[in-house]
Amino acid sequence: MASRAFQLELVKMDRFDMLFNHSHVKKNSLAKNRNLTTEQIDLLDSTEGVDKDYLAARPKLTDEQFNRFFNYSDNSGKTYYVSKDYLAKNRNLTTEQIDLLYSTEGLNKNNLALYPKLTDEQFNRFFNDSDVGKDYLAMNPNLTTEQIDLLYSTEGVSKDYLAPNSQLTDEQFNRFFNDPRVNKNYLTQNPNLTTEQIDLLYSTEGVSKNNLAQYPKLTDEQFNRFFNDSDVGKDYLAMNSNLTTEQIDLLYSTEGVSKNYLARYSKLTDEQFNRFFNNSHEDNLAYNPSINPLPVNKWQAGLFNWSW
Repeated sequence: MASRAFQLELVKMDRFDMLFNHSHVKKNSLAKNRNLTTEQIDLLDSTEGVDKDYLAARPKLTDEQFNRFFNYSDNSGKTYYVSKDYLAKNRNLTTEQIDLLYSTEGLNKNNLALYPKLTDEQFNRFFNDSDVGKDYLAMNPNLTTEQIDLLYSTEGVSKDYLAPNSQLTDEQFNRFFNDPRVNKNYLTQNPNLTTEQIDLLYSTEGVSKNNLAQYPKLTDEQFNRFFNDSDVGKDYLAMNSNLTTEQIDLLYSTEGVSKNYLARYSKLTDEQFNRFFNNSHEDNLAYNPSINPLPVNKWQAGLFNWSW
Protein backbone atom coordinates (compact mmCIF):
# COMPACT_ATOMS: atom_id res chain seq x y z
CA MET A 1 0.00 0.00 0.00
CA ALA A 2 1.22 3.54 -0.74
CA SER A 3 3.18 5.31 1.96
CA ARG A 4 1.60 8.13 3.91
CA ALA A 5 4.12 10.56 2.38
CA PHE A 6 3.04 9.52 -1.12
CA GLN A 7 -0.61 9.96 -0.20
CA LEU A 8 0.15 13.42 1.14
CA GLU A 9 1.86 14.35 -2.13
CA LEU A 10 -1.30 13.36 -3.99
CA VAL A 11 -3.32 15.63 -1.71
CA LYS A 12 -0.94 18.51 -2.40
CA MET A 13 -1.27 17.90 -6.13
CA ASP A 14 -5.06 17.93 -6.17
CA ARG A 15 -5.52 21.61 -7.00
CA PHE A 16 -2.94 21.49 -9.76
CA ASP A 17 -4.46 18.31 -11.19
CA MET A 18 -7.95 19.81 -11.19
CA LEU A 19 -6.69 22.77 -13.20
CA PHE A 20 -4.29 20.87 -15.46
CA ASN A 21 -7.06 18.49 -16.54
CA HIS A 22 -9.70 21.18 -17.03
CA SER A 23 -10.37 22.05 -20.66
CA HIS A 24 -10.89 25.77 -19.95
CA VAL A 25 -7.57 26.29 -18.17
CA LYS A 26 -4.71 27.45 -20.35
CA LYS A 27 -1.54 25.48 -19.64
CA ASN A 28 0.45 28.69 -20.09
CA SER A 29 -1.52 30.21 -17.22
CA LEU A 30 -0.34 27.36 -15.02
CA ALA A 31 3.22 27.85 -16.27
CA LYS A 32 3.13 31.40 -14.89
CA ASN A 33 2.41 30.21 -11.35
CA ARG A 34 5.41 30.91 -9.09
CA ASN A 35 4.64 28.08 -6.65
CA LEU A 36 4.88 25.05 -8.90
CA THR A 37 6.55 21.92 -7.57
CA THR A 38 9.49 20.25 -9.29
CA GLU A 39 7.16 17.58 -10.69
CA GLN A 40 4.66 20.13 -11.96
CA ILE A 41 7.39 22.08 -13.76
CA ASP A 42 8.57 18.88 -15.45
CA LEU A 43 5.02 17.96 -16.46
CA LEU A 44 4.38 21.36 -18.01
CA ASP A 45 7.79 21.32 -19.65
CA SER A 46 6.84 18.08 -21.41
CA THR A 47 3.38 19.35 -22.40
CA GLU A 48 2.98 20.44 -26.00
CA GLY A 49 2.22 24.12 -26.45
CA VAL A 50 3.53 25.33 -23.11
CA ASP A 51 5.79 28.35 -23.44
CA LYS A 52 9.02 27.32 -21.73
CA ASP A 53 9.98 30.96 -21.22
CA TYR A 54 7.22 31.23 -18.61
CA LEU A 55 8.57 28.19 -16.76
CA ALA A 56 12.09 29.61 -16.93
CA ALA A 57 11.05 32.95 -15.49
CA ARG A 58 8.71 32.19 -12.61
CA PRO A 59 8.84 29.04 -10.46
CA LYS A 60 11.73 27.83 -8.31
CA LEU A 61 13.89 25.54 -10.45
CA THR A 62 16.15 22.69 -9.40
CA ASP A 63 19.74 22.87 -10.63
CA GLU A 64 18.87 20.24 -13.24
CA GLN A 65 15.89 22.24 -14.46
CA PHE A 66 17.87 25.48 -14.63
CA ASN A 67 20.59 23.78 -16.67
CA ARG A 68 17.98 22.19 -18.92
CA PHE A 69 16.43 25.56 -19.70
CA PHE A 70 19.83 27.20 -20.08
CA ASN A 71 20.89 24.55 -22.66
CA TYR A 72 17.47 23.45 -23.85
CA SER A 73 17.20 20.54 -26.28
CA ASP A 74 15.40 17.21 -26.30
CA ASN A 75 16.63 13.70 -27.11
CA SER A 76 15.79 14.08 -30.78
CA GLY A 77 18.31 16.86 -31.09
CA LYS A 78 15.66 19.47 -31.86
CA THR A 79 16.48 22.64 -29.98
CA TYR A 80 13.74 24.46 -28.11
CA TYR A 81 14.78 28.06 -27.71
CA VAL A 82 14.47 29.41 -24.18
CA SER A 83 15.35 33.05 -23.85
CA LYS A 84 18.03 33.46 -21.20
CA ASP A 85 16.57 36.88 -20.50
CA TYR A 86 13.57 35.04 -19.05
CA LEU A 87 15.84 32.93 -16.86
CA ALA A 88 17.43 36.17 -15.66
CA LYS A 89 13.99 37.30 -14.42
CA ASN A 90 13.66 34.31 -12.09
CA ARG A 91 13.62 35.51 -8.48
CA ASN A 92 14.98 32.20 -7.16
CA LEU A 93 18.36 32.12 -8.90
CA THR A 94 21.36 30.90 -6.93
CA THR A 95 24.57 32.90 -6.63
CA GLU A 96 26.25 30.64 -9.18
CA GLN A 97 23.37 30.92 -11.64
CA ILE A 98 23.45 34.71 -11.42
CA ASP A 99 27.20 34.67 -12.16
CA LEU A 100 26.70 32.33 -15.11
CA LEU A 101 23.99 34.48 -16.63
CA TYR A 102 25.94 37.67 -15.97
CA SER A 103 28.83 36.29 -18.06
CA THR A 104 26.53 35.15 -20.88
CA GLU A 105 26.97 37.18 -24.05
CA GLY A 106 23.96 39.19 -25.12
CA LEU A 107 22.06 38.85 -21.83
CA ASN A 108 20.04 41.82 -20.59
CA LYS A 109 21.83 42.41 -17.28
CA ASN A 110 19.08 44.76 -16.17
CA ASN A 111 16.82 41.74 -15.61
CA LEU A 112 19.42 40.22 -13.30
CA ALA A 113 19.71 43.48 -11.39
CA LEU A 114 15.97 43.73 -10.99
CA TYR A 115 14.74 40.43 -9.54
CA PRO A 116 17.03 37.89 -7.80
CA LYS A 117 18.77 38.15 -4.44
CA LEU A 118 22.32 39.40 -4.98
CA THR A 119 25.37 38.92 -2.80
CA ASP A 120 27.20 42.08 -1.73
CA GLU A 121 29.87 41.33 -4.34
CA GLN A 122 27.27 40.93 -7.06
CA PHE A 123 25.44 44.10 -6.07
CA ASN A 124 28.69 46.07 -6.23
CA ARG A 125 29.52 44.54 -9.61
CA PHE A 126 26.14 45.61 -10.99
CA PHE A 127 26.38 49.05 -9.35
CA ASN A 128 29.70 49.73 -11.07
CA ASP A 129 28.72 48.23 -14.42
CA SER A 130 27.92 50.94 -16.98
CA ASP A 131 25.69 48.47 -18.84
CA VAL A 132 23.34 48.18 -15.85
CA GLY A 133 20.81 50.89 -15.13
CA LYS A 134 20.88 51.74 -11.44
CA ASP A 135 17.14 52.28 -11.51
CA TYR A 136 16.82 48.53 -12.09
CA LEU A 137 18.88 47.87 -8.97
CA ALA A 138 16.65 50.33 -7.10
CA MET A 139 13.61 48.18 -7.91
CA ASN A 140 15.17 44.99 -6.51
CA PRO A 141 13.13 43.91 -3.44
CA ASN A 142 16.14 42.25 -1.77
CA LEU A 143 18.29 45.31 -1.10
CA THR A 144 20.04 45.68 2.25
CA THR A 145 19.69 48.80 4.38
CA GLU A 146 23.12 49.97 3.26
CA GLN A 147 22.36 49.37 -0.42
CA ILE A 148 19.14 51.38 -0.14
CA ASP A 149 21.08 54.26 1.43
CA LEU A 150 23.73 54.10 -1.28
CA LEU A 151 21.20 54.19 -4.11
CA TYR A 152 19.20 56.92 -2.37
CA SER A 153 22.30 59.12 -2.26
CA THR A 154 23.38 58.33 -5.84
CA GLU A 155 22.73 61.11 -8.32
CA GLY A 156 20.34 60.14 -11.08
CA VAL A 157 18.73 57.19 -9.28
CA SER A 158 14.95 57.50 -9.07
CA LYS A 159 13.95 57.53 -5.41
CA ASP A 160 10.44 56.65 -6.54
CA TYR A 161 11.74 53.23 -7.63
CA LEU A 162 13.30 52.61 -4.23
CA ALA A 163 10.07 53.39 -2.39
CA PRO A 164 7.69 50.57 -3.46
CA ASN A 165 9.83 47.45 -3.18
CA SER A 166 12.47 47.88 -0.51
CA GLN A 167 12.31 46.62 3.06
CA LEU A 168 12.71 50.05 4.64
CA THR A 169 13.80 50.82 8.19
CA ASP A 170 11.63 53.29 10.08
CA GLU A 171 14.28 55.95 9.50
CA GLN A 172 14.34 55.26 5.77
CA PHE A 173 10.55 55.29 5.51
CA ASN A 174 10.41 58.66 7.27
CA ARG A 175 13.15 60.03 5.01
CA PHE A 176 11.19 58.95 1.92
CA PHE A 177 7.91 60.24 3.36
CA ASN A 178 9.35 63.69 4.05
CA ASP A 179 11.31 63.97 0.81
CA PRO A 180 9.38 66.20 -1.66
CA ARG A 181 11.17 64.40 -4.50
CA VAL A 182 9.45 61.11 -3.59
CA ASN A 183 5.90 60.53 -4.76
CA LYS A 184 4.11 59.09 -1.73
CA ASN A 185 1.98 56.95 -4.01
CA TYR A 186 5.07 54.84 -4.63
CA LEU A 187 5.37 54.31 -0.88
CA THR A 188 1.76 53.10 -0.75
CA GLN A 189 2.73 50.21 -3.08
CA ASN A 190 5.27 48.86 -0.60
CA PRO A 191 4.11 45.44 0.71
CA ASN A 192 6.31 45.78 3.83
CA LEU A 193 4.55 48.76 5.44
CA THR A 194 3.92 48.63 9.17
CA THR A 195 0.49 49.22 10.69
CA GLU A 196 1.54 52.73 11.73
CA GLN A 197 2.90 53.57 8.28
CA ILE A 198 -0.33 52.44 6.63
CA ASP A 199 -2.33 54.66 8.98
CA LEU A 200 -0.05 57.63 8.30
CA LEU A 201 -0.34 57.26 4.53
CA TYR A 202 -4.10 56.69 4.76
CA SER A 203 -4.51 60.03 6.54
CA THR A 204 -2.24 61.91 4.11
CA GLU A 205 -4.03 64.09 1.59
CA GLY A 206 -3.61 63.08 -2.03
CA VAL A 207 -2.36 59.57 -1.31
CA SER A 208 -3.90 56.69 -3.27
CA LYS A 209 -5.91 54.64 -0.80
CA ASN A 210 -6.43 52.03 -3.50
CA ASN A 211 -2.71 51.20 -3.46
CA LEU A 212 -2.81 50.85 0.32
CA ALA A 213 -5.78 48.50 0.01
CA GLN A 214 -3.96 46.32 -2.52
CA TYR A 215 -0.37 45.85 -1.37
CA PRO A 216 0.45 45.77 2.38
CA LYS A 217 -0.81 43.44 5.08
CA LEU A 218 -3.78 45.06 6.84
CA THR A 219 -5.04 44.62 10.37
CA ASP A 220 -8.71 43.67 10.74
CA GLU A 221 -9.46 47.25 11.74
CA GLN A 222 -7.69 48.62 8.68
CA PHE A 223 -9.40 46.16 6.35
CA ASN A 224 -12.82 47.19 7.69
CA ARG A 225 -11.93 50.86 7.35
CA PHE A 226 -10.98 50.36 3.70
CA PHE A 227 -14.02 48.16 3.05
CA ASN A 228 -16.36 50.88 4.31
CA ASP A 229 -14.54 53.77 2.65
CA SER A 230 -16.36 54.94 -0.49
CA ASP A 231 -13.06 56.27 -1.87
CA VAL A 232 -11.58 52.76 -1.94
CA GLY A 233 -12.43 50.38 -4.75
CA LYS A 234 -13.20 46.97 -3.27
CA ASP A 235 -11.53 45.32 -6.25
CA TYR A 236 -8.22 46.65 -4.89
CA LEU A 237 -8.92 44.89 -1.61
CA ALA A 238 -9.72 41.75 -3.61
CA MET A 239 -6.20 41.89 -5.12
CA ASN A 240 -4.53 41.92 -1.68
CA SER A 241 -2.74 38.59 -1.20
CA ASN A 242 -2.87 38.83 2.62
CA LEU A 243 -6.64 38.48 3.10
CA THR A 244 -8.00 36.23 5.82
CA THR A 245 -10.49 33.46 5.10
CA GLU A 246 -13.30 35.62 6.47
CA GLN A 247 -12.29 38.63 4.41
CA ILE A 248 -12.24 36.54 1.24
CA ASP A 249 -15.74 35.27 2.00
CA LEU A 250 -16.98 38.79 2.68
CA LEU A 251 -15.62 40.14 -0.60
CA TYR A 252 -16.88 37.08 -2.48
CA SER A 253 -20.41 37.80 -1.28
CA THR A 254 -20.20 41.55 -1.97
CA GLU A 255 -21.99 42.64 -5.12
CA GLY A 256 -19.74 44.15 -7.75
CA VAL A 257 -16.44 42.74 -6.45
CA SER A 258 -14.40 40.92 -9.09
CA LYS A 259 -14.22 37.26 -8.15
CA ASN A 260 -11.46 36.87 -10.73
CA TYR A 261 -9.14 38.95 -8.57
CA LEU A 262 -9.98 36.91 -5.49
CA ALA A 263 -9.38 33.68 -7.42
CA ARG A 264 -6.01 34.88 -8.68
CA TYR A 265 -4.42 36.42 -5.58
CA SER A 266 -5.98 35.07 -2.38
CA LYS A 267 -4.66 32.28 -0.18
CA LEU A 268 -7.67 29.99 -0.40
CA THR A 269 -8.97 27.18 1.75
CA ASP A 270 -10.01 23.97 -0.02
CA GLU A 271 -13.64 24.99 0.30
CA GLN A 272 -12.97 28.40 -1.23
CA PHE A 273 -10.84 26.94 -3.99
CA ASN A 274 -13.61 24.51 -4.95
CA ARG A 275 -16.18 27.31 -4.85
CA PHE A 276 -14.18 29.36 -7.35
CA PHE A 277 -13.42 26.28 -9.43
CA ASN A 278 -17.09 25.40 -9.75
CA ASN A 279 -18.10 28.94 -10.65
CA SER A 280 -16.07 29.44 -13.83
CA HIS A 281 -12.93 31.07 -12.41
CA GLU A 282 -10.59 28.22 -13.32
CA ASP A 283 -8.08 30.12 -15.43
CA ASN A 284 -7.58 32.75 -12.73
CA LEU A 285 -7.05 29.99 -10.18
CA ALA A 286 -4.10 28.83 -12.30
CA TYR A 287 -2.15 31.86 -11.06
CA ASN A 288 -3.16 31.38 -7.43
CA PRO A 289 -0.30 31.35 -4.88
CA SER A 290 -2.00 28.61 -2.86
CA ILE A 291 -2.17 26.15 -5.75
CA ASN A 292 0.15 23.98 -3.62
CA PRO A 293 -0.97 24.82 -0.08
CA LEU A 294 1.55 24.12 2.65
CA PRO A 295 0.37 22.30 5.78
CA VAL A 296 -0.04 24.47 8.87
CA ASN A 297 1.76 21.92 11.00
CA LYS A 298 2.71 18.27 10.91
CA TRP A 299 -0.31 17.09 12.90
CA GLN A 300 -2.86 18.84 10.67
CA ALA A 301 -0.99 17.56 7.63
CA GLY A 302 -1.07 13.98 8.90
CA LEU A 303 2.71 13.59 8.81
CA PHE A 304 3.62 10.48 10.71
CA ASN A 305 6.75 8.34 10.79
CA TRP A 306 5.28 5.16 9.42
CA SER A 307 4.00 3.66 6.21
CA TRP A 308 0.63 2.05 5.70
